[in-house]
Amino acid sequence: MNTDTPIILIDGDEDDQLMLKPILQEIAPQYPILIFNDGQQAFDYLKTTTDRPFMIISEISLRLIDGLELRRQIEADQSLKKRAIPFIFFTHPVYQNLVEEAYELTIQGFFEKQSNLTSMRRQLEAIIAYWSNCLHPNRYVED
Repeated sequence: MNTDTPIILIDGDEDDQLMLKPILQEIAPQYPILIFNDGQQAFDYLKTTTDRPFMIISEISLRLIDGLELRRQIEADQSLKKRAIPFIFFTHPVYQNLVEEAYELTIQGFFEKQSNLTSMRRQLEAIIAYWSNCLHPNRYVED
């Protein structure tokens, strides 16, 4: 397992964390799952780690700094922006203005969490499959 390419899951709802983590572990066992309760914890981690995360999956509604502000902060930080970590919103509820604002921040996907585990699993499988096959700057490691 490549331990320096975690999937970062940011969701302040413990029930959602308990549902999503096992799904991600099952469909992407090669990536450790790091869970953060809020955007500030995730940003602090990103600023201090040398890890090259596989992707960030974030809820929009978060304590301290929300998902949109987290994305703004990542884009404003040149060292984090250069890391080109795929940023996916996986959230509920969804409103048109949030989708529009998110895409102005150059996110790589916006998905509404479905209400049942089977549908959620299908969504996450599609996301992981896409990014596993996509050529991306983070897939190249300098020697």
